[in-house]
Amino acid sequence: MTPSLPTSDSPGQEPVELAAAEQEASRRLWGKGFWLGSIVILVALYGGRSLLNERSGQTASNPDATAAITFDAYSNGVNSVLYDAQGNIEYTLEAAEQIHYLDNTTTLQNPFVRLYQANGERWNIVARSGRILAAEHGDRIARLDLSDEVELYQVEDNGNRMTLATPFLSLFPQEETMATEREVTMTTNTLHQTAVGMRADLRQDTLTFLSQVKGRYEVQSSQP
Repeated sequence: MTPSLPTSDSPGQEPVELAAAEQEASRRLWGKGFWLGSIVILVALYGGRSLLNERSGQTASNPDATAAITFDAYSNGVNSVLYDAQGNIEYTLEAAEQIHYLDNTTTLQNPFVRLYQANGERWNIVARSGRILAAEHGDRIARLDLSDEVELYQVEDNGNRMTLATPFLSLFPQEETMATEREVTMTTNTLHQTAVGMRADLRQDTLTFLSQVKGRYEVQSSQP
């Protein structure tokens, strides 16, 4: 007897089982791919976050790295002379150091100002620091703020010396005026006076002390 080939009781069952096996394998592979992809994404996110934190830490520890440049000119040993419309010297300005900023202000170290008056008299002003506010049009000084041990002195032809000392003073060269709201001390050969607040008009050659004025005369002895 010739043996017969085995037959299936359910025709078409083998392809169905094969398709089911392939789907199961695909689900398993897809599951592995999903978890592997998720792990890669998490690692990438963690790495990016760590990098951002590291850069943020570097920026915080080094704030100068992001600081914008605010000045455009720097010079040492400044010596400027400004003239009026008639060609006469109006004032001179010297400083050990000068820095010009982008907002059109200038800081000075150890400024020394000489103000020349029409009557030939001259005011000399020294301070530890200064700040120039330029005029809106042109390069002239609208206001010069002087601070830290400000001292003004003037020597008359007869040799009398007058000194004004204050912590802060605003000078307006174009108007030829000076002003302060702070304490001011005036000393001459015969007078010592203190006050709070002062106005000076160089054209009128007047000084006005605003409040709390106190003073005493110091008469020099004629005896040797």
